[in-house]
Amino acid sequence: MFKKIAAVQPLGGTELIVWFVDGEARLFDVRELVDTQDEFAPLGDEDFFRRVTLAAEGYGVSWGEDLDVGCKEIYEDGRSVDVVESESARVIADVVNARHASGISQAKLAAAAGVKQPVVARLETRVNSPRLDTLLKVLTPLGKTIRIVDLADELEV
Repeated sequence: MFKKIAAVQPLGGTELIVWFVDGEARLFDVRELVDTQDEFAPLGDEDFFRRVTLAAEGYGVSWGEDLDVGCKEIYEDGRSVDVVESESARVIADVVNARHASGISQAKLAAAAGVKQPVVARLETRVNSPRLDTLLKVLTPLGKTIRIVDLADELEV
């Protein structure tokens, strides 16, 4: 099966997260290639590995002209990963933990954030996804905010 690749991001070690044009993400580890095929040995060097780029109009990833992996291999040998789901769960867990650590109730947090208590309850139970401005309103009274970070530092798959 040939699914075009939309983006690739190196993670720690020898892992890549690869997004396909249909939105699906796969985690692909080149460790076996490094260990079994001499031409892939340079990927054991982290600086070199991090230079991965999209290649062949989305039909693979490469590290220069002579070293590449095709989209079919990445898709078939990669593991499915739902980055949005895992990161959403982590963010909400962080909000709940911050509220508990501060010792305030949902009602008090809602009042401080300028939202209604059911908004906080729905956020914490993940009944619906909060808008960014709502999430920021809820985080501010907890002394928290949101930062953009590298997936390689944060993603636990």
